[in-house]
Amino acid sequence: MKKQFSPFFLIISVLFLFRCTGEAGTYEKSNNNNLNNNTGDAEVDTINEVPCPDGIDEDGDGYGEGCPMGPDCNDSVAAIHPGAVERCNGFDDNCNDEIDEGVLNACGNCSTRCDVEQLGLEPFPMEDTDPNAETEGTGLDENGDIILSEEDNDFFYLWTANTNDMGRGTVSKVDTRNVKEVARYFSVTCWAKPSLYLQQGICRDVNNNDVQLNANSPSRTAVDFNFDVWVANRAFSGQPSVTKIASKRSNCIDRNGDGVIQTSEDQDGDGNITTDCDGDGLPDNISTVCTNGLPPEFYGMDDECVLFTTNYAVTNQLGRSVCLDKGNMEVGASNVWVGTYSPSSANPISQTNNIFYKIDGATGQFLGYQILPSGITPYGCAVDQDGILWVSSWGLTTFIDTVNSAYPVGPVLSVGSSQMYGITIDDQKNVWFGGWGSSMIYRYRPNRIDYNDADYYNQLAAGAWTRIQHSNLTAGIAADTRGYVWTADNSNGYILRVNQDLLDGDYDSSVITIMNPGNSFGGNMRGVGIDFDGNVWGISHDISRASKIQLTPTGDATGAVQTTYVGTNPYTYSDFTGYGLHKFTRPQGIYTYTFTACEGALDPPTWFSVDWSSTEPSGTNIDVYVQSSNVASELNSAQQYGPWETSPADLSELPGPVSPNPAWYIKVTFLLSTDVRDITPILHDFDVTYDCPTGSPEK
Repeated sequence: MKKQFSPFFLIISVLFLFRCTGEAGTYEKSNNNNLNNNTGDAEVDTINEVPCPDGIDEDGDGYGEGCPMGPDCNDSVAAIHPGAVERCNGFDDNCNDEIDEGVLNACGNCSTRCDVEQLGLEPFPMEDTDPNAETEGTGLDENGDIILSEEDNDFFYLWTANTNDMGRGTVSKVDTRNVKEVARYFSVTCWAKPSLYLQQGICRDVNNNDVQLNANSPSRTAVDFNFDVWVANRAFSGQPSVTKIASKRSNCIDRNGDGVIQTSEDQDGDGNITTDCDGDGLPDNISTVCTNGLPPEFYGMDDECVLFTTNYAVTNQLGRSVCLDKGNMEVGASNVWVGTYSPSSANPISQTNNIFYKIDGATGQFLGYQILPSGITPYGCAVDQDGILWVSSWGLTTFIDTVNSAYPVGPVLSVGSSQMYGITIDDQKNVWFGGWGSSMIYRYRPNRIDYNDADYYNQLAAGAWTRIQHSNLTAGIAADTRGYVWTADNSNGYILRVNQDLLDGDYDSSVITIMNPGNSFGGNMRGVGIDFDGNVWGISHDISRASKIQLTPTGDATGAVQTTYVGTNPYTYSDFTGYGLHKFTRPQGIYTYTFTACEGALDPPTWFSVDWSSTEPSGTNIDVYVQSSNVASELNSAQQYGPWETSPADLSELPGPVSPNPAWYIKVTFLLSTDVRDITPILHDFDVTYDCPTGSPEK
């Protein structure tokens, strides 16, 4: 059915349109001064010679030196004269000092092989019906246009950092809908320098430093905009590090070139990853032959989805915290912030204070650092909607502006002797903490004024505290979009619920709802998180389990509880699903489409431009990124060019030029983002212009 027009939205289509004109031609003079061109147009009509008795008119078109009709700009070709019809042929037919004005095709030339592929008249194709489409956090509105959509997020996983697994430390990937462990990975990799690892067996990080292989003791995970995960390794008595793991096979790297991605997967469907399928007492790898005849479920240091490791700080500084900022608007990338817990006299940056390091989310390279005030010992961190990073510390807190590096680190904020543990941001930009030693739940409501106000930074420290007393230790904490905050009762294995809209002040436990009374998740439960179906999870350290409470749309328990085992001693109480980043820090989503063209041609097409129409309310944005390749399997790992912020995107100019071009494949990605909750930009339509090489069929 054809889309209906709306006063608020433009139309889109899924129709291939071809706008073609002639190729650049050459004029040929005939015996009777008539001219033909090779554009494929009809032959030029015969031109009757016009008398020019007092001038010179060599081509008989009535124009020339001294002629009554005026001078000619080309007196050897009758079809060229003032007032002639301009044709697409590379000549100035009408003598106005312009060539092919108004008649060039969409490629900006005269090729008959210029095409435009347009998505427009019908609803956009989605990935469930078209293999060329890819979406994440986007869906269709009633007009078939692309919008941000929480319901259309298809990522349903959580990641636990398993502190003591196999003596090294691992990360488990858990399917939150089927409640099963579906993959497991070591928390470090040697693949940052693949040639050294493959050829010499040397294990190095992105900066060519030795990677610690054992006793990495991972404890925090953070999920980025592409749903890849970052895991922070405490590495007691060693050097802390952070590792990035890809969530999808399309983001993994075929490093051994065998055409297959070797990565962890639940081969037998039992909901748990076997790490020693041949029973030799060693973790499996790419060479392992399982006794059950199936491929390994665990590939150890050979896993091609564990992308790279970055060491930071110095020995025994303990990497306890990791969080992600709003990023620099690249697709899937946001900057990673990791903090040290213990100052060290050996650290050349600061011998007395802890440090937050800023790391590039795409490459793992260092981008900078911030030295924290004395007494701040980061246990966790979270970034709010304004890009302010808040620190959960052992009794104190502070903040860092991740957007404007000109601001210093904020002052120390204290609520007494509390040992702050977990940290989260709610949709009102309030900061919540689990209070370990105090058995409190804390909320800090910053005093926010206009971001451009000169006193903005100082006013953040002039906010109000709320304290909620609980009888037991509280640890991990997470907020949802329904107006609730969820906290882990570490002592009893309960998940607690609190209303976000409490007035500032002090409260007793009567404002707390216990969600699983009489059904303790037990086992030193540290972490709590929200999945993208809105259900709440608890992570139990001592019994190595992840447990889910099924919730109603209003946030009440349905009575259904499910659990799954993960790696040994999960110790995760950060944003282990990516819910906080995607819902609060910066809601965003992508729509991607892959094109190929010129079927049957010997050479690939040249890609010229991407044109789009959109509605972008204040606080929202749409950017375009492009990748190209001559090999389909290498397209996802190809260099990404962009962003183009306004239409059209000329692929031959900055932030390009896109390379390779010509190329058989091009991948166009639209990044939709918003700083205003419940307001979305809208992508109405777009088209991609290309030109097939000479020898291809004409259109």
